Amino acid sequence: MGVSEPAQTKDLVEIVEREEIPDLELDVELRRTLVVRAGASIRIFIPIKGRPTPTVTWTKEDSPLKTRAIIDSTESYTLLVIPDCNRGDAGKYDLTLENAAGKKTASVVVRILDSPGPPLNLKPKAIDKESITLEWEMPLIDGGAKITNYIIEKRESTRKVEVPVSGRPNPTVSWQKDNQALKLTQRTMIENTSTSTILIINECLRSDSGIYSMTGKNIVGSVTDSIIVKVHDVPGPPKGPIKLDKISRTFIEFSWEAPENDGGVPINNYIVEIRETASQTWVELSSLIIRTTFKATRLTTGTEYQFRIKAKNRYGTGPPLTSEAVVAAYPFKVPGPPGTPKVVTFTKDTMTIGWNEPVSDGGSEVIGYHVERKERKSIVWHRISKALVIGNLFKSTGLEDGVAYEFRVIAENIAGIGKPSKASEPMLALDPVDPPGQPVPIHVSKNAITIQWTKPEYDGGFKITGYTVEKRDLPSGRWMRANFTNIIETTFTISGLTQDESYEFRVFARNSAGATVQVNICVLDKPGPPEGPISITGVTSEQCCISWKPPKQDGGSKITHYIVEKRETSRLLWTVVEPKVQALNLKIMKLLEGNEYIFRILPVNKFGVGEPLQSSAVVIKNPFTPPDAPKGVEVSNVKKDSMVITWEAPTNDGGTHITGYIIEKHDKEGIRWTRCNMKTVTNLTFKVTGLLENHLYEFRVSAENAAGVSEASSANVFYKALDPVFKPGPPHNPKVLDMTKSSVVLAWGKPIYDGGCEIQGYIVEACEAKAAADEWTICTPPTGVKLTRFNVENLKEKQEYKFRVCAVNKVGVGEHADVAGSILPEDKTEEPDLDIDAEFRKLVRIKAGGSLRMFIPFKGRPAPQIKWEKDGGQIKETAQTETTSSHTYLVIDKVNRADSGKYTVTAENSAGAKSETIIVKVLDTPSAPLNFKVKEITKESVTLTWEPPILDGGAKIKNYIVEKRESTRKTFSAVVTNCHKLSWKVEPLQEGCSYYFRVLAENEHGIGLPADITDPLKVSEVPQCPGKLSVVDVTKTSVSLSWEKPIHDGGSRILQYLVEMQVKGNDKWSGCANVKTLEAVISNLNPGEEYTFRVIAINEKGKSDPRTLAVPVQAKDLVFGPDVRPAFSNYSVLVGKDLQVEIPISGRPKPKVIWTKDGAALKFTTRVNISNTAHSTVLSIKEAAREDGGMYGINLSNVVGQKDATIEIITLDKPGAKYDFRVIAKNAVGTISKPSYNSGPIVALDEVEPPKFSIDPEYTQTLIVNAGDTFKLDADVHGKPLPAIQWFKNDKELENTIRCDIKNTDYRALIIVKDALRQDGGNYTLQLTNVAGSQTAQFHVKVLDKPEYKIQICAINKLGVGEPAV
Repeated sequence: MGVSEPAQTKDLVEIVEREEIPDLELDVELRRTLVVRAGASIRIFIPIKGRPTPTVTWTKEDSPLKTRAIIDSTESYTLLVIPDCNRGDAGKYDLTLENAAGKKTASVVVRILDSPGPPLNLKPKAIDKESITLEWEMPLIDGGAKITNYIIEKRESTRKVEVPVSGRPNPTVSWQKDNQALKLTQRTMIENTSTSTILIINECLRSDSGIYSMTGKNIVGSVTDSIIVKVHDVPGPPKGPIKLDKISRTFIEFSWEAPENDGGVPINNYIVEIRETASQTWVELSSLIIRTTFKATRLTTGTEYQFRIKAKNRYGTGPPLTSEAVVAAYPFKVPGPPGTPKVVTFTKDTMTIGWNEPVSDGGSEVIGYHVERKERKSIVWHRISKALVIGNLFKSTGLEDGVAYEFRVIAENIAGIGKPSKASEPMLALDPVDPPGQPVPIHVSKNAITIQWTKPEYDGGFKITGYTVEKRDLPSGRWMRANFTNIIETTFTISGLTQDESYEFRVFARNSAGATVQVNICVLDKPGPPEGPISITGVTSEQCCISWKPPKQDGGSKITHYIVEKRETSRLLWTVVEPKVQALNLKIMKLLEGNEYIFRILPVNKFGVGEPLQSSAVVIKNPFTPPDAPKGVEVSNVKKDSMVITWEAPTNDGGTHITGYIIEKHDKEGIRWTRCNMKTVTNLTFKVTGLLENHLYEFRVSAENAAGVSEASSANVFYKALDPVFKPGPPHNPKVLDMTKSSVVLAWGKPIYDGGCEIQGYIVEACEAKAAADEWTICTPPTGVKLTRFNVENLKEKQEYKFRVCAVNKVGVGEHADVAGSILPEDKTEEPDLDIDAEFRKLVRIKAGGSLRMFIPFKGRPAPQIKWEKDGGQIKETAQTETTSSHTYLVIDKVNRADSGKYTVTAENSAGAKSETIIVKVLDTPSAPLNFKVKEITKESVTLTWEPPILDGGAKIKNYIVEKRESTRKTFSAVVTNCHKLSWKVEPLQEGCSYYFRVLAENEHGIGLPADITDPLKVSEVPQCPGKLSVVDVTKTSVSLSWEKPIHDGGSRILQYLVEMQVKGNDKWSGCANVKTLEAVISNLNPGEEYTFRVIAINEKGKSDPRTLAVPVQAKDLVFGPDVRPAFSNYSVLVGKDLQVEIPISGRPKPKVIWTKDGAALKFTTRVNISNTAHSTVLSIKEAAREDGGMYGINLSNVVGQKDATIEIITLDKPGAKYDFRVIAKNAVGTISKPSYNSGPIVALDEVEPPKFSIDPEYTQTLIVNAGDTFKLDADVHGKPLPAIQWFKNDKELENTIRCDIKNTDYRALIIVKDALRQDGGNYTLQLTNVAGSQTAQFHVKVLDKPEYKIQICAINKLGVGEPAV
């Protein structure tokens, strides 16, 4: 058992610190360009690591950083902060980390968004007498954004002002500047001529600005005029002095005022510079300061600095304003010395000291103290507080027993450490001596007292050497020593005392170490008298209150209670009122009114009853009497059941305030007085209610105070309880509310006084304002109107009127109230205004299925027309709108996602129009994704792509759901339910199977509508079947077919198409054509036979499924009459130009074409000829002449019939005279130059240009839209004159409908089709026409919709199949 033998390492091990190459971690934002706006702070925080801790170095484009840059680095991160950045801070910042293990560097590019710097190298490139060409280079700093343009300004160094002067005889001209005679110098000169006076200022200065006045004077008179001259220059210095607002040890805040001279243009910014007074070099702190304050940071404490500020405008930088020298230091001083410390408690190894705060804190709060200590015999002070001492106590430990110590304290504030306090009294480190036992008097005589005490329980480790006794006179005598020799025993007799005086004694114990402790003793006795005098208050007829103060001498014991006694002055015997009174006051009851009493107070402590304090005599009686009776009782506001009584207060209130009044009434038919008020009435008025109608009453009033109730006032006369009735007063404030040219609407308020009865109506009267005599005419019915408004009609136009209104009650017509001023009726107009609720000014969100209700009050005169629109178009039919004269209301029940958008309400009248827009967002599931199509098909997979829905349902699209369905099944199954892309590869699929696919968007409100692929997709390598198969033409031996390309070619190019046919009644298909185009002519058919055709696409992998013609075709010649439809009724051509007019024709058999001109057969020449094709006839005219104009006729005929049409050819000839032009110049002197070269002959012609159009490239292909979507067709239109615009669909002109909105302008043709249906697919034609010709554009639209099926049911019995029911 024990420790085994040690195992040693083979090699020596060197203990070294592990090294790690420095590394850093750049945030994603810092890897890109860090963009910061000018004026904000640049903050670059980069975590770092490395062992040992790497050294951090920041540079900017290989140069040290500015003094404004703040760098904070630790072992785990480095932080670069540049406050108040400007364009000069933009650039690449390099961070270098380096330690013994290696080095790592990273860069951060900072871009500052600011105005650009000045362009570089501005210089003149070419100068002539009329112009100067300037060139410059781009600014070195573009402010973080592309330079959009440059602003070029100029300033004349010499300014010349010429003012025309006329008069006869020639006037003398004098000039003044700012009302002072103009001083002429070498720079400022005046030149006068016979027709003008010229002011010339060379090398303009800012001081040349001002008002220049010129006065022309001759014998006839004088005239004065003024001009204002503004000279723009760099600004002057800012207005000083620079105010040092805040000074600290690391920063200084200062401010200044804007320059008095701003150079004539606004100040753009200020430039602040700094220098140390020991240096002559100024350093720029900031050049982009807009305000007139600045904070200079990162200053060195104790260093003296100077600042200067320059103002800058667009002309440059002005002279500086320099501050006084200032030291970067705190604006306050170190604190003064604290109070002398004292030892509060002590033991043999500890002492606790206390002290007072310094008298002066130096202007800054004391943050703590330092405590120092030394031995009494030493001269070296030692700081014993390891940290700042908070508070005014400190415990010093580790003292040596029996050694005397001194202490001192030093205060500290932000400015630093102050001077130390005085040293404390030396104190021995000893355990304290316990005090002697409580001294007890054991013998008391008239002039001596003997006291005894016990020894201290603990003597402090040293023998008690004696005691000291001190005494003092009570209550405030000084302590004096009572023994003059050392007292060894624990008893002592103090003699020489005065009889009846009170004393206090104390005893000190002293041991051999010199420690002392005291104990006090007080001589115990009966208390002295209470402190007087006795205060007597609240004297009434049977009681009073007395109060006193406690005795000054309590006899050395607490006063337990007081004895209160009384006696009548006519007696000598004292009677105890209360034997134990704890308080210093007492309420004495049951005294006899009119008797005179004396009271005395005796204090009591545990030693007995003390001396009494006696009061002065007091007579017990009330100090006041009942009041006199009220006077001046009056009755007012008499009604059938109430009256208001008022009175005056009594002249004499009996010596105390009136507490209330008693009101009484007497009915003349009775004999008793009845009290009217149940509650106390303190006012001088009272409403008596509950009176009987037609009864007579009189009233009286009594006053009451603390002494009792007064006599009643004398009764007044009898008043009858009856409502008073009079004519009403005038109506209140009649005014005009509204008017037209023949009517005025008046309104007024009810009369303030209705005469005591109900207002029955109002009468309105009017008279012409300019009539010789006021002839008032009643406008209302004679009985008046009930309402307080009335429309006065049938007034004369442009005639002024005066109006007045009277109130009517049952007594009669009251006073009238006039409408202020005369009124001229006229129609008023007011621009429309819409009062949109604040709720609608924000985004309106509503859940799908809810009701959208928008109530909008409006006003305007005349009543405005209200129009609602959604997204610039009409609102849908299901939206209900209601409009009254004051509001409009829009309601859409059961809203869905399609109801999201901008709703615009417009109010319009003759005075103007006002529109407001309300944005509505319906929270619903998303609409169907757009452009859902197949990107790629292989034998095992299909790749689908789509675009986000137009409507996201008011919430972000969370994901997409892709579903598939085999063509043989009825339900879809999910392929993926959490797709976050806009494409998905569906695999694995079974080769040869046909699938339907659809995709649905999902948001937080649910899954939206699906986007479907209408036709099943066969998963194979062969192409899809060709598109729509159509019959183009039929003859008795041939059929012309055309078809569309397959939607998908199976992944490889279509090599050819195979056309097969099937004779009716035969099940066999036979090939009849192999073509590479999308059309074929099948010939050699049997006349009269019916054929069915189908087309198969073939690529290198094989054949597609066939596309079969829907119905059989019979081989026979088609016969129909001829038709000719010229696109325009007239065509224009310039004389000498060529014209070709192509006119579509049709007919079978092919019709014969005959042309006529002006009713005669058209003569064919080398210039004029006709060419015919199967589908058109073309008129060609080369080098048109004036005689080629006229009416041209076209006649078509075949075996079925004939058809005629006419067109007009207009030849535009030159109008006749030609013109030649030249130009002659004339200057201010009147000299005329030689004429310019002639312009050459110019013919006055109207410019004619045939119609042209330009369309988006997407319209050159078939436009595919989903059913229910909105699509538009548009084209830019040009031509002179502006062409007429027409839209056709399948040769039928389109018209405006609810779903089809045609919005053509002069230069744009546009149709918008909403909620697309299958029948909206087809060919659309845009036709443009003007006198110069016509032009057409073709658009092909395909609407994808779910297939429609026609279902019919047939019954079958043994005889066969019956007729179907559809």
